[in-house]
Amino acid sequence: MPLLKNGEIISDPWTLIEGELPNPLSPNTIVPFASLSEMDIDAASQPLGVLFPCDQDIDALKPFLSKLALIALNFPAFKDGRAFSQARKIREQLKFTGELRATGRMLSDQYQFLIRTGFTTVALPETANIHSWQQAMNDFTEAYQPSILNEKRLSGLRWKV
Repeated sequence: MPLLKNGEIISDPWTLIEGELPNPLSPNTIVPFASLSEMDIDAASQPLGVLFPCDQDIDALKPFLSKLALIALNFPAFKDGRAFSQARKIREQLKFTGELRATGRMLSDQYQFLIRTGFTTVALPETANIHSWQQAMNDFTEAYQPSILNEKRLSGLRWKV
């Protein structure tokens, strides 16, 4: 699965484990949130990644944040924007600074919104048109709405949060 970061394809050092977790866990393992909740998180010797469902409150991540290096949020459909809201809250309210990954069904037209809400990487399907994703990164140079990015405001416009 191609992984996009800043408009470039990069190698993915993480492995998603779905099902029974091996003991011990390998480095760079992404576990489903339900499994994370059942683990002894304090016993984990390396940072973990978690696949967090879009129908959960992000406050459920608070007890685990110090051990997480990656949070993957899923888009079950391109028109389901709950992961956008989750991403922004994870960055602004939980102050998470690690990798925030978008997975699932997204359109290249959504790439700038993904970045503006705090995602750092996007896991693309194997059939994705990578060129259209890379091109979408530069579709707009200015925005009317504030984002988690430290960007310049358009003169004469107010931003409401």
